[in-house]
Amino acid sequence: MTTLLGVPIRVRDTVYGNLYIADKEAGVFTGEDEDLVTALASAAGVAIENARLYERLRQATEEFQRRLLPDLPTLPGLELEARYQPSTEVPRIGGDWYDLIRLPDQVPCLMVGDVMGHGLEAATVMSQISNMLRVIAFDQQEPPSRVLHRLDDALHQLHGGPLATVVIARLEPAQAGGRIMRWSSAGHLPPLVATPGRCRHLPEEIGLPLGVDLGAPRPDHECRLSAGATVLLHTDGLVEERGHPIDDGMRQAAAAAAHHAVDPLPELCEALLAQRQDAFHDDVALLAARLTA
Repeated sequence: MTTLLGVPIRVRDTVYGNLYIADKEAGVFTGEDEDLVTALASAAGVAIENARLYERLRQATEEFQRRLLPDLPTLPGLELEARYQPSTEVPRIGGDWYDLIRLPDQVPCLMVGDVMGHGLEAATVMSQISNMLRVIAFDQQEPPSRVLHRLDDALHQLHGGPLATVVIARLEPAQAGGRIMRWSSAGHLPPLVATPGRCRHLPEEIGLPLGVDLGAPRPDHECRLSAGATVLLHTDGLVEERGHPIDDGMRQAAAAAAHHAVDPLPELCEALLAQRQDAFHDDVALLAARLTA
């Protein structure tokens, strides 16, 4: 004789399916059997509901993060492209960001940063820092190092000095043509500059991260750029891989950028992300600017 016991997999008024067991060896199913299967179905329903709630939360937090990132302006003499790649690990939201503003003297100012930590707290702090940096950079025509000093001081006074890294670069017109990139870094990876036949992370000294030492020196650097050169600012998620030195990741990114240095900018950005083979242990913010004149 065939015996069958089935109960719905239900959470509140939502039925996700049914759980069946059949052909009990020792006779027919009892009330105790039904209680056991009902408990199993209830646990399965809760697990399914939690998974669905987590997926909705993940989608909402990723959308929140993307809405914090700006639309890139259209600027003469520059082609611009940006990417944000969330981590493939939980939580899929963090403190990486990119930004670009046109200063009152019409000079483009590129900014990329990374707040320590993950989750909504890091994303909220990131939003505060990026907005403050926009205002400070726009307010006065100062060297990038001075902008970082003022940002560090303001964060210390208002928020207790959260730990973050930032790189800021001004693309100023050069009298002989092209542009001069004046940049400074607060503990952030240096710019990656790609030209036909050559690609490298600039080797100059970087300062301490924000939130470490208000009195620490922050050096300024400059690099002359010709038409066709591409400046890439990125967070460490692009080059970090567990168990490998970050220098290896930087060399791999430089090699990928060199291979695609003359490709359209969207293809270059996608190639840089693709060289990670979809294994992103950290968020990635990537901002690319190519000189067209």
